[in-house]
Amino acid sequence: MADGVADKLRSLLASDVYTAKGRLRSDDLLVRERVGRGLGEATARLRDLVSRWRADRVPPCTREQPFPPAEVMEPIRRAERLIRSIDDLSAAVRGLPLLNQDKVWDRVRQIGLGELLQFDWTLVGESDALSQDLGSVAVLDEVDVAAAEARLRTIRQVIADRRRYLEILA
Repeated sequence: MADGVADKLRSLLASDVYTAKGRLRSDDLLVRERVGRGLGEATARLRDLVSRWRADRVPPCTREQPFPPAEVMEPIRRAERLIRSIDDLSAAVRGLPLLNQDKVWDRVRQIGLGELLQFDWTLVGESDALSQDLGSVAVLDEVDVAAAEARLRTIRQVIADRRRYLEILA
């Protein structure tokens, strides 16, 4: 296992991650929590942007115009689709399978720890980057939906690769 990457992940998570002391299961849950936190911050930021957009840009309904203009509502629709995607992905992260058999964890400790660490490092990095990207946006129509969706695709792919890798070890 690359000590530099492990040390970075330990400091990022503020925990002693991937030790030989048998804490892999709790460390795995800690990584999931950190990824979930990054995704949660991203959705919270989007919801805040949507709320401000509605307050600032969506006119009140009138008899003459009962529905807001489509061009005003389109950024809200895009943000709501993105929020649903992030929430679905967050549920997928929380639902990652845990390896309950001790012999499988022994095999992970012996041969697969470096690879598992890389998967987790990518998950944490991408979720944090998504949160930072959305945190730097000032107005809803400035959200780069394509970049956010690319990050979500990367996280989905890492989840799928991680599942396949753990199936091979099992």
